[in-house]
This record gives sequence, C-alpha cells and structure tokens, in this order.
Amino acid sequence: MFCYAILNYCGITGVYGVCCAKQVTAPEGVIFGSLYGTVPTVPVNPDTGLPQPNFPWWLYFPYRPNNVTTTTTTTTTTTTTTTTTTPPPPPPKEAVFVESKASCGAGPFKTLSIDEQKRIVGGTEAIKNSWPGIVALKNNGRQFCGGSLMSPTHILTAAHCVAHMSSWDVARLTVDLGMHVLKPNSDAQVSKKVRRVTRHKGFDSRTLYNDVAILTLESPVFFTQTISPVCLPPSGSNDQYTDKDAAVIGWGALKEGGGQPSVLQQVTVQIITNAKCKSSYGSDAPGGIVDHMLCAAYPGKDSCSGDSGGPLLVQSSPGSPWTQAGIVSWGIGCAQPKYPGVYARVTSFMNWIGKNAV
Repeated sequence: MFCYAILNYCGITGVYGVCCAKQVTAPEGVIFGSLYGTVPTVPVNPDTGLPQPNFPWWLYFPYRPNNVTTTTTTTTTTTTTTTTTTPPPPPPKEAVFVESKASCGAGPFKTLSIDEQKRIVGGTEAIKNSWPGIVALKNNGRQFCGGSLMSPTHILTAAHCVAHMSSWDVARLTVDLGMHVLKPNSDAQVSKKVRRVTRHKGFDSRTLYNDVAILTLESPVFFTQTISPVCLPPSGSNDQYTDKDAAVIGWGALKEGGGQPSVLQQVTVQIITNAKCKSSYGSDAPGGIVDHMLCAAYPGKDSCSGDSGGPLLVQSSPGSPWTQAGIVSWGIGCAQPKYPGVYARVTSFMNWIGKNAV
C-alpha cells in the first residue's frame, strides 16, 4: 500500500546542544512521556548518527559553565590571584545542535497546497531530510514498507507489513533512518536491527482491522536534526481531522503498477468523513469502513504500493509541529477516483501504543 512519516526535533529550552535526557519533557499530547528522554543523548555526527568523540563535557548539561578559571600563586611575601575569562573551545564542525521548543513533529513549515503539486500519486520530491521522523523498513536490504519514529527504540508501522514474518524474517529486518535517497545507493544515516515485532492481536489480514504494529529496535537511536520522532495525538483525543489537509511521505510507487522513486516523495491529501468514505467504497471494502479507520483523498493524489506503514501527518497551523493522524493501511488501486486511501486512525490506538511501546 503506502508509507509516510513526519519527524521531530528533540530539543530543550535553554540547552546548547542536543537534548539531555533528564531535561526532556514529553511533547504536547503524548500520554506516555517515557517514550521521550529515557535514553541519554549526545552531540552526533550528522552523516553517521554516531556520538562525537572527545566532545566538551559541558555540552552534555543544561547550562554552560561560567567560563571562569582561577589560578593562585603564593610566595613568602605576596599572594597573586588572577582571574581570566576564557571562551569554551568551539564544537566540531560536524556536530549537530538542536535548539527547539518542540521535542517532536519536525517537518516543513507547511506542505504544498493540493493545487501546487505537479505529479500524480507521488506528489513532489521532498526536501532532503525535511521529514526526520520517516523511516524505511527493509528485508534483506529491500525497502518494502515505511514507518515513523516514536522514541529512541520504537517504530510505529502497519501490522500488515509484518504480519506474516517468521523469526527468520525478523532477523533480517532493518530500519533505515535519516534517509532521502533510496536508490541506487541509499544515503541512510543510521540502520538498526529489530529486536521485537508487536502487532495488534485484533489485526485481521482480510478486513485490515487494527492494522497497527510496533517495532522495538535492538539499540536506541540518537536524535539529531535529521532523525527525530513524530508527535502523537493527545490522550483521549477524538479529533476527526475532517477537511484537514494532510501530508503523506514515502518511497512508494509514483503510479499504480509503477516503479519506486529514487528519492523520498510527499503528497498532500484531504481527510474526509468516514460516512463519505463508506459511501465511496460501498460493498467493495472487505470489512467495511469502521471507526478505527480514517480516510483521505483528492483527485489524482494518493499513497501507493511501498508506502504502507508510514504516517499521515497534520498540522494545527503552518509552522506548528506535525502530528501523526494515521498509518497508511489500504486502498483499492492508487488515486482511483472512487476509492479514498484508508489509514489506521492513530487516536483509536493510543492506549494500545502506550502499553506496548515499552
């Protein structure tokens, strides 16, 4: 089906450098703050995602030192005290610093309007690393689905992407982060193995009910400007997002039956009511359109094969953090006029996510 993801910065007010675990607060709306800030983070190389070696110790803490050194020399007749102010050594040029009031939901100021987009299905090429929350799922090095980064160790995706995986498959499953170029040579900044796959017990492969899963990584990732988590909806939210423009991001096919793009694509669609979606599908939806699903469409715009598991993202206003409203789930064809794209509605699964992202 399709995949999209929006990304977020992990930043702390008053902190110079990337976030310090003890200072991180959960982003607005997240009910399980333990997803954020439980793993210490340090300055990293943006090309590798690895911590910078020999980095000044004071950058790991919320405040800089006073930058004052005092030396005292004592003789039998005089005592001299010299106080000098010395600037701290400059950070390495490769280091990435994140100072942001938002700890999640980073992305473009806004997406292109529906009328500004030029290409069918694939929309337009995304600006490189503008969606730091998007991830690619690969099996033996081949991308087959998308997902979104929720925490240093958890990925949110669609259950149908991983439902039939054996332990042998999981052992060969990797998650690529900070990636823009898919082929011919991936530019992923970090690649992680998966320790555990948790899919919703109510998932039904025929109806695609409860199409949600969580991947637990073998080791945590460090948040940078190009790798950071998405925001999730507030606990108890019943927002339907009706008529909102939403962003879909992924490396899925640019047209039905077509090949994958070389680089990350984004498209803007509009969320519609479930009643309208039910009317469009009629009896063609295998199990019908149910409350824990969300639909979005616009003529000639859609997600497509390879995008499954990625996020559908919305903003409350231009420049505000991006919140994940849906998970790319299913549809009939790609951008078919009669059939909207169908997504797992994230607000319906927040309790499940909170219990299983541990």
